Amino acid sequence: DQCNRLHNRPTMSQTLLLSHMYPNTPESLALANDEPWDEDMYDRAQQHLEAFYIEVFLELANYGEIEDLVVVDNLSDHMIGNVYVKYYHEEDAERALMKLTGRFYSGKLIQAEYTTVSDFREARCRAFHETRCNRGAYCNFMHIKHIPRAIKRRVVREMYDDHPEYLGQTRGKRDKERGRKEDKEKKDKDRDREKERSRSRRREKDGKKDRDRGRDRNGHENSGGGLPPRQSSEERRAMIAQWNAQREDSNIVA
Repeated sequence: DQCNRLHNRPTMSQTLLLSHMYPNTPESLALANDEPWDEDMYDRAQQHLEAFYIEVFLELANYGEIEDLVVVDNLSDHMIGNVYVKYYHEEDAERALMKLTGRFYSGKLIQAEYTTVSDFREARCRAFHETRCNRGAYCNFMHIKHIPRAIKRRVVREMYDDHPEYLGQTRGKRDKERGRKEDKEKKDKDRDREKERSRSRRREKDGKKDRDRGRDRNGHENSGGGLPPRQSSEERRAMIAQWNAQREDSNIVA
């Protein structure tokens, strides 16, 4: 509500925003604000973050199968301590929203709502994750706190151990997506095959026209479509004699 931008709040989404849920420690605030730090300070902040991540992930997984969960490092008033959880199914996000309403965490009322953020990779600040963000902790793009892959794999494994029924739901969704993809590929192949057949028929038709238009060397039509048959020596001599006789007759007339 303190953000000066106009946000459209959806009535349904796979992703929930849990506003200001993460209780930043003095160490994590100093790190986010780019203050001087040492390894001991970093380790304390990271241990607190990982313990929070594991606890919250497994609790939220009781409402449905989680695709991803992130905690932001931003310090602006409307983003500090924000947690985003994305479920595989909208009905799971709806169930989580209902169950979280009125609940408390670390002495604070949980503020859960739907959000339009669906792709954490697109919503994050690339400068922060690749090099360094010039806007610092008050950037309006997500500065996502680092969670080791080992921790992410651990909580996902525990989620499926506690809720084996999620495996069937995910497999069914992936099978549907794979089926749609295979149908599309089949249609594309059928379309390409039909285009190739049309081109082949067109080439055959053009070739037939070329054969029908075949002519001999003298420009006369050749019904056979090839060269006229070769004459024998006697036929050629008789033809020459006929030409000479015709020429002599024309001279006499002249």
